[in-house]
Amino acid sequence: MDELKLTLLGTGSPRPDLERSGPSQVISLGDTHILVDCGEGTTAQLMKAGIAPQSIQYLFMTHIHSDHIFGYGQFLLGGWGLGRRKLTVIGPKGMKHFHETLINLFKEDIDYRTSLGRPGNGVRDVEIIEVEEAGLVRTDLPLKITAAEMVHNVKTFGFRFETDDQTVVISGDTAPTPNIIELSRNADILVMDACLAPTAVYRNTKSAELQEIWNSLQKEHCSPEQAGEIAQKAGVKTLVMTHFLPNIDEDETYNEAVNVFDGEVIVGEDLLVIEPKASAIESV
Repeated sequence: MDELKLTLLGTGSPRPDLERSGPSQVISLGDTHILVDCGEGTTAQLMKAGIAPQSIQYLFMTHIHSDHIFGYGQFLLGGWGLGRRKLTVIGPKGMKHFHETLINLFKEDIDYRTSLGRPGNGVRDVEIIEVEEAGLVRTDLPLKITAAEMVHNVKTFGFRFETDDQTVVISGDTAPTPNIIELSRNADILVMDACLAPTAVYRNTKSAELQEIWNSLQKEHCSPEQAGEIAQKAGVKTLVMTHFLPNIDEDETYNEAVNVFDGEVIVGEDLLVIEPKASAIESV
């Protein structure tokens, strides 16, 4: 039986960063690749990771925030241009409006390319499924997929992907909540928002504006310590932290989590590949 594999495509945040692309990751089961979030640079990162963008027929969106969805236009049209002929997008309410807005914006572009002989399926017939509440997400994928609502300033869902013997959970953006603990119970891998990692962007700032932003972020995201506590309570095997602002202190970030979590701790970086059973980690 094929084993689950996780590839981190982008581990960044809304702040542009040369080291980290916009939030995105791929869960692979054999030749089936499932994209979760689609931040800026996602399509290029897929290609760098050796995953053909046109091979992805399922995209899950945790929420409709710019940093998680800026790459959707390129993925949608670029993947279609490369030969994708089927796509299903699953996300919270608002995803259909966002998708249709892009289709309308690029109508002339799409019309031109279909006039050249390219079929419209894969872009004009995308299936959009809006998740309205927590529970099972029904697809034809060979996985059990469960959604749970997170704590953020827009409707946000974390997703649990599981086979008979392996589980990967993606938290999306969230402050600490019992929902993420239950969603990730005994998971092999938990990919967890740790946006509040120590960073030069906000540390010792004298800017009243930056201090106000940092204080507000405490209500929307997790620190590495909080991510570690969630993983510990849930009995997770491997904690993968992501969604970092520029210039985090990686050693301090790691230590915050490892001090409260007994399992494996990984400070995520772009193009890192993680396999649950073997705990194999490699950079593409």
